[in-house]
Amino acid sequence: MAATYKVVKGDCLWNIAAKYLGSGSRWTEIADLNSISKSRPIIYPGQVLTLYSSPEPPPAPPEKVNTTSTPTIQYFGLQAGTDRSVFATWSWDKSNTDHYRVVWDYHTGNKGSNGSIIWFVGSDSTVTTPQSVYSAPTNAQAVRFKVIAVSQKRKGANGTETSYWTGGWSTSKMYDFSDNPPSTPPVPNVTIEDYKLTASLENLNVNATSIQFKVVKDNTIQYKLSNTTIQTTTNSASYTCIVEAGGEYKVCARSVRGNQYSDWSAYSSAEGTIPAVPTGITTCQAKSETSVYLAWPAVTNATSYDIEYTTKLEYFDGSNQTTTVSNIEFTHYELGGLETGSEYFFRVRAVNAKGHSAWSGVKSVAVGEEPAPPTTWSSTTTAVVGEPLTLYWIHNASDNSSQTYAELELIVDGVGEVYTIKNTENEDEKDKTSNYPIDTTKYSEGVKIQWRVRTAGVTLTYGEWSIQRTIDIYAPPTLTLEVEDAEGNAITQLESFPFYVHGLAGPNTQAPIGYHLVITSNEVYETVDSVGNVKMVNNGEEVYSKYFDISTALLVEFSANNVDLQNNVNYTITCSATMNSGLIAEATSELTVAWTDMEYEPNAEIGIDHDTLSAYIRPYCEDENGNLIEGISLSVYRREFDGTFTEIIKNVDNSASTFVTDPHPSLDYARYRIVAVTDATGAVSYYDVPGYPVGEKSVIIQWNEDWTMFDSTSEDELSQPPWSGSLLKLPYNIDVSDSHRSDVSLIEYVGRKRPVSYYGTQLGETATWNVVIEKSDKETLYALRRLAIWMGDVYVREPSGSGYWANITVSFSQKHLDLTIPVSLDIKRVEGGM
Repeated sequence: MAATYKVVKGDCLWNIAAKYLGSGSRWTEIADLNSISKSRPIIYPGQVLTLYSSPEPPPAPPEKVNTTSTPTIQYFGLQAGTDRSVFATWSWDKSNTDHYRVVWDYHTGNKGSNGSIIWFVGSDSTVTTPQSVYSAPTNAQAVRFKVIAVSQKRKGANGTETSYWTGGWSTSKMYDFSDNPPSTPPVPNVTIEDYKLTASLENLNVNATSIQFKVVKDNTIQYKLSNTTIQTTTNSASYTCIVEAGGEYKVCARSVRGNQYSDWSAYSSAEGTIPAVPTGITTCQAKSETSVYLAWPAVTNATSYDIEYTTKLEYFDGSNQTTTVSNIEFTHYELGGLETGSEYFFRVRAVNAKGHSAWSGVKSVAVGEEPAPPTTWSSTTTAVVGEPLTLYWIHNASDNSSQTYAELELIVDGVGEVYTIKNTENEDEKDKTSNYPIDTTKYSEGVKIQWRVRTAGVTLTYGEWSIQRTIDIYAPPTLTLEVEDAEGNAITQLESFPFYVHGLAGPNTQAPIGYHLVITSNEVYETVDSVGNVKMVNNGEEVYSKYFDISTALLVEFSANNVDLQNNVNYTITCSATMNSGLIAEATSELTVAWTDMEYEPNAEIGIDHDTLSAYIRPYCEDENGNLIEGISLSVYRREFDGTFTEIIKNVDNSASTFVTDPHPSLDYARYRIVAVTDATGAVSYYDVPGYPVGEKSVIIQWNEDWTMFDSTSEDELSQPPWSGSLLKLPYNIDVSDSHRSDVSLIEYVGRKRPVSYYGTQLGETATWNVVIEKSDKETLYALRRLAIWMGDVYVREPSGSGYWANITVSFSQKHLDLTIPVSLDIKRVEGGM
């Protein structure tokens, strides 16, 4: 037979194997029988596991010799799907076995005179297979089991029968029925009164200590889950909770004892609550001089609705001056018999067999009042002759009634006319925006149109006029755009800088107040910026954009200093002129670049002053014959440790006598980029000079600096050092502690479990340097004292090549017996120049 076990909460395969197979290490056998992963053995409550599957216990390996004289019980426990049947299997491998004697005992709780439990023999039988099942009587509280193997007989030499061997009784196993899994309880009884749900169970006999109730709302949402202790005196359990109005609730239950759970019972029938409060009156408008139309959203479990109304808000909930209309089957109602000119207040509630909801919020309306002046606007305040023009207005009814008529007054160049417009829209469209189109083709430039509107509601009485608005009619503006070379010839192909863009706006009756000029690429290409970094320009990307706040004709000169154009690329020049009429004219022109573009190889000579730890750079650009090239501007950039570039000098002459001072080269290698720009075309070439070794092993801090570019041909310049300032050199071992803190704000919001992070752009780089200097190093001590009182930024460099501007705080203490002085430097990186 197959032995099975039903998993309860808290079980694991090791415990099951230890209890029923005699060893926890045999859990892998259960895993193999039930296709459970050994690397991730997952079981769940209610799962039925097969403990062994063969009709006979697995045979012992042939080579194994049984050295014991008693059977070994392998599986023992309650049979799956029963509550009184207990099974046992055992192993025995001696040959010449005739049968097994099986004894099942039980007790009912009776005790003898000495106080011990009295056991009754329930079954004493023989079997030939190593397994047995016993169904205990209903009054049994526990059963126990033992088995002995009986040998076959053989005849001796004198003809007498003897046994091959003599066996012994196995270890006794006991099962207590109080350990049975809990039974499934019946379906709970459920009642709902107002907002209180009560679920109860009576006459329970489920072998459990508590009942777990599960409340489900609207057949889908688990609303509550709670454990309730079973009352032992009455064998009952009940659970009460507050429910929300407007829903249906059903309940199921299961029995609980320790970590063991029964199956869930069936659900009770669904019970409804009183209706939810209507979300509010959505439509409250006068339908005539004595009636009002009301509408509201439907409530799910409502069977009818009540409306309460009065003439004063304070009459609600405290007087007999209100009127209630009951048993309304729909979500709308037209109430008549009201007094014209009076204001009424309304509210609604939902009703069903359980009761009624609370009242909704209050809406009011004044019956039969004249509308307020309408809200007006037009599609444009500056129209072009022949273009569409539409007038718009909204009916502002004090009684929320729909517009029935409107009067539109048009005054064109002092001549007025009034048009009566009847609202013929259907009921759903009545309260939307009204409009009136005007044909502008019949007007000439310079015409002024003045207009205003008044409307009437259900009383057919017109309200006040709206404000009067004015629309100016103009001729379409024009813009002439021309692109010319230096000689004034119109061009579509650019061969050299400069070139000029002319813009002339018209007509004379309108004046320009500004121009927006844009140059966009019509192709995708790769170029180099002023620093030498490669960048991509996409199709349609702007390479130039500027607004000119002028009222005259437009004239813009372009050269290499204000626009970067790529050779053999086509561009579109777009100009928009804004006129004092509010209209805009636009014109475009295309331009293709076709010049002789030459690339140069700039270079530089580098020298290091090891006293001041500054660098001298001589940038230059030569042709293949070694001659300096004219018409070239050079720029020098220092490559920083983080890959960025810092400008040292920009647009200097390509001269043999031009030297540039860098007061802060990297202490390992001085690295620079030399950029050459052709003055005629703006073409950019660059060269990264190989790192020049500096080899400084100390930490350098500089402040109070004064430096300059110098010309080697000037004796006055050479007589002055190119750099001066304070410098602190720390040639000692330094302990460094860096800290990086991003710019972030953590904001807590009601309704969110965790704060929300907002990141800025600050990096918050800080460091603490600790160094011990010799007490006899007077120069370093003097420099530290000067640095400690310096009220400004400093430049910090490390031998690793890093360097940056920082705010620094110096602290140290000097003890009279110590030969060294510990110094602490707190450093915070800041934005700085070179």
